Amino acid sequence: MPPAPAGARVLFVARSVAHFSYFDSILAGLLDRGAQVEIVFDTGWSKKWRRTDMRAVEEFRRAHPELVTGWLVRRSDSRRARLFALRELRSYRSYLTRRETTPYYVERWRNYLEEPWKRRSESRLFRALLASPLGDLALRLAEASTPPDAGVLEFIRSRAPDVMLVSPANLRFSEETDYVKAAKKLGVPTALPVLSWDNLSTKALIQIAPDRLFAWNAHHLKDAMEIHGVPRGRIEIAGAPFFDKWFDPEAGVPGREAFCRQLGLDPARRILLYLGSSRKIAANESWFVEKLLRFLRASKNEELRGCQLLIRPHPANPKPYQELSGEGLCVFPREGELPETAEGFAQMRASFRHAAAAIGINTSGMVDSVLSGLPTFSVRIPRYAHTQSEALHFRHLEADDALYVSDDLTGFCESLIRLFAGEDPKARNRQAFARNFARPRGLDRPAGDVIAESVLGMIRRG
Repeated sequence: MPPAPAGARVLFVARSVAHFSYFDSILAGLLDRGAQVEIVFDTGWSKKWRRTDMRAVEEFRRAHPELVTGWLVRRSDSRRARLFALRELRSYRSYLTRRETTPYYVERWRNYLEEPWKRRSESRLFRALLASPLGDLALRLAEASTPPDAGVLEFIRSRAPDVMLVSPANLRFSEETDYVKAAKKLGVPTALPVLSWDNLSTKALIQIAPDRLFAWNAHHLKDAMEIHGVPRGRIEIAGAPFFDKWFDPEAGVPGREAFCRQLGLDPARRILLYLGSSRKIAANESWFVEKLLRFLRASKNEELRGCQLLIRPHPANPKPYQELSGEGLCVFPREGELPETAEGFAQMRASFRHAAAAIGINTSGMVDSVLSGLPTFSVRIPRYAHTQSEALHFRHLEADDALYVSDDLTGFCESLIRLFAGEDPKARNRQAFARNFARPRGLDRPAGDVIAESVLGMIRRG
């Protein structure tokens, strides 16, 4: 492991403490090389998470007490409101002009616009002008002609970083964008590790390209170039730091007997793991969970009838399942939970280890499931077509053929019976997916370590 340049200072500008576990392997790689690292978060976007997600920060600092944490300053000048509204408009333009755009995502982003722009967007003529090269040029010039915020400039100067990381830098009202703008003014090199599997395909536009963008895989590379216009020479495929934990040795994972006893399940019966979706994918899918359970209980197949259902809600969408109850059904964690601590991840890992299969509509938990080696299923549901098969990131899962996809519950149950009989033709595909999607630089090389080494190599001295 090559050490950091002497006295190397790294500033990491993040949106929320909720995202800390997405970056911990990058931070560890930087600190282990001897870099001085400070990570700062936005107070506003962290407000609802600070009571729980600070646990991840605190746990990490027990192993790395040298990590400095703090809070960023927001852009506060008179240009803020206009600039942020134009950035939303430019993201809307991106959805209007994408080759693989869908009406759902176009309309979703139109609804995010400030009211004056939203009213104008009802005009076909306005949309045509916005989608034209002239519209693109006007929005780019508006961004380029707006100087950095004085407060942000001073914040960066006070830290005197040799290199700065920002992430995600393409959600709504991303303060990180102004840090990229200010860093460029100060001559500080910038790097952007992509936050999540769908961040480049379903979120806002990267308004100002960093000096380097760390893509997870070839899918990200394509999206970064085609959707966000980041030059190929600025993109490095590094792997998925968020999923580095799946490749670490297991630690603290409870055995089947203890796990089932904790949840009130029968260790002698098979467990199906239901992976809940976010509100934007499926606001309330409890009806489908109930239908699935009825379908299993009414099956003529004894193995299907005996299956138990363990529901793992999406961390930000637990409420729809809180009224569900019954024999052989468990919701855990009932209040939803990000697996940001060692204990939380061990519990999540136990859910995957002790399940016979996983099923869901469309959620990042499917990636976790596939990486854990668990056979993973999805059922096409017409009411969720626009957030399921029309979503680019779901297509990636299908394209890599690591996911079993059925058209209805009958097809799902037939596939499940074959799985119980020992037929799992996608097992090798799951292994290939782990390499191609999460660890393209080698299964034994953490993505966070790849990024840390590359970031320190960006430091300009002399």
